[in-house]
Amino acid sequence: MYSPNTKTKPLNMKKLLLVVVLFLFASNSYSVPKKFLFDATKAETAGNADWVIDEDSNPQRYPTPLQSTVTQSTLETYWTGSLSAWGIALVQHGNTVETLPPGTAITYGTAAAQDLSNYDVYVIDEPNTPFTAAEKTAIMHFVQNGGGLFLISDHAGADRNNDGWDAVRVINDLVRNNSVQSNAFGILLDSTNFSETTSNILTAWSGNPILNGPIGAVQQLKFSNGSAMIINTTQNANAKGVIWKTSSSQGSTGIMMATSLFGTGRICIEGDSSPCDDGTASSGHTVYPGWTELGTNHSRLFMNASLWLAKLTGVTSVANNSNIIPANFKLEQNYPNPFNPSTKINFAIPKSEFVTLKVYDEIGNELQTLVSENLNGGNYEYNFLAEGLSSGVYFYRIITPDFSETKRMSLIK
Repeated sequence: MYSPNTKTKPLNMKKLLLVVVLFLFASNSYSVPKKFLFDATKAETAGNADWVIDEDSNPQRYPTPLQSTVTQSTLETYWTGSLSAWGIALVQHGNTVETLPPGTAITYGTAAAQDLSNYDVYVIDEPNTPFTAAEKTAIMHFVQNGGGLFLISDHAGADRNNDGWDAVRVINDLVRNNSVQSNAFGILLDSTNFSETTSNILTAWSGNPILNGPIGAVQQLKFSNGSAMIINTTQNANAKGVIWKTSSSQGSTGIMMATSLFGTGRICIEGDSSPCDDGTASSGHTVYPGWTELGTNHSRLFMNASLWLAKLTGVTSVANNSNIIPANFKLEQNYPNPFNPSTKINFAIPKSEFVTLKVYDEIGNELQTLVSENLNGGNYEYNFLAEGLSSGVYFYRIITPDFSETKRMSLIK
């Protein structure tokens, strides 16, 4: 029996239970993997092409050997496809990957096993046949309702199956001619063919989750016969260039990678299939070792973009129930906290401001810039993925011309 005179206090079961729950929550906050679907319905293996994660004799839904057997040391040759390195890397980072096999319908909001509503990100790499009207509607609704869409083109005239449709035409047709909203992304491909290595990346790249994401910094991109893009911010104010041709100003033309938002979804478009090609494929296909050509620049670029599309990183505008601008600046406590390895940071700004959001270690060293851009007044959420950081205490700080605040967070691995 407990006595006030004893030196040992009884165990506080409520506090112990709270600690256990917090630890389990932190350990499992990233336990639900994001689901990536790679398209193979649009002749991605026609002619000498091989834009799939695993082909074998024919692209199938699940790559083999099974992804449950992939480890951190698994090589991209474990699967047979020029995108196998990308697929393996996604699995190694805790996600799942599937292929939409040839002949499978592209649907949204149906009971089909591979309906787009079952996935977080849909990757379409160099499609060679056009989408039907119903398929275009499905893809647009998928993005509009929160999905991530990664479109990868190639140079004009890369018609692998000689049907009169190259990837440039197929992607532009999807964007322009759909029943949901024409030119909804504010991005169109320019019908060009060029090769170059560029370091002309977004000036404010330190706060860009694609150029400076959890997989690492990106400083170069090489095209080996690709097509550029044009953005129109009148059609979509969220259309942004990320990387430009060397000779281009950072304006609306000469863009090699661009991003946009539509509804609650995210879009990334890149103009050449070579950078994500790992150089291995089935017999008879011509592939290019772009994944490792500039060291880790290409792998970092595509993986950072993948995580952003899956909403594991990046700032997102959060609508409140009354749809009004917040009255005051506010930085909220991250949640979950403790966390492992992802957490959300919410903040509010009552007017248009240039906002920076940075992460520091326990002794004040700056580690990462998460946000560095002009934001309209509103409520925002940043998804922070702490890959590469060890367990410990960290601080995050928001700074605007009129407000600053710092809060503490704990990473438990």
